Amino acid sequence: MAQPVRSGAPRKARSPLVRGVLFVLGLICLVLIPLSYLPGIPTFDLILLAAFFFSMSSDKMYDWMVNHRYFGRVIRGYRDHGLTMRMKWIAAVGISASLLVSGVFLTDLWWIRLILAAVGVYALWFVFTRPTRDLSTT
Repeated sequence: MAQPVRSGAPRKARSPLVRGVLFVLGLICLVLIPLSYLPGIPTFDLILLAAFFFSMSSDKMYDWMVNHRYFGRVIRGYRDHGLTMRMKWIAAVGISASLLVSGVFLTDLWWIRLILAAVGVYALWFVFTRPTRDLSTT
């Protein structure tokens, strides 16, 4: 008999060890969310990562996040409608600034700078290929 799959969520990991690791990663993301109010630390990403990790490890924590007053609104907004152009540009500026600072001030190695540039190109491509939310649907 096929396992039921929750709509909008990945299937849970089969291995208890993998589920445990994913659960701990979800908890780490939750613990870091209050720090995301500091400049340069993205709240949105931590919420989505926590929800992703919990969706693959704990139905109870995933349901709690999706039904949470604040987290749920962020998760459902992304899942149902995508990102606004403003969100995409804020992400692009944050990604570019953090990688630029890292490449200029934190390393002198050309190959690390090349890796940072490749990561930046991929991250920007990823952000701008996500569905764009029409503000009239929110």
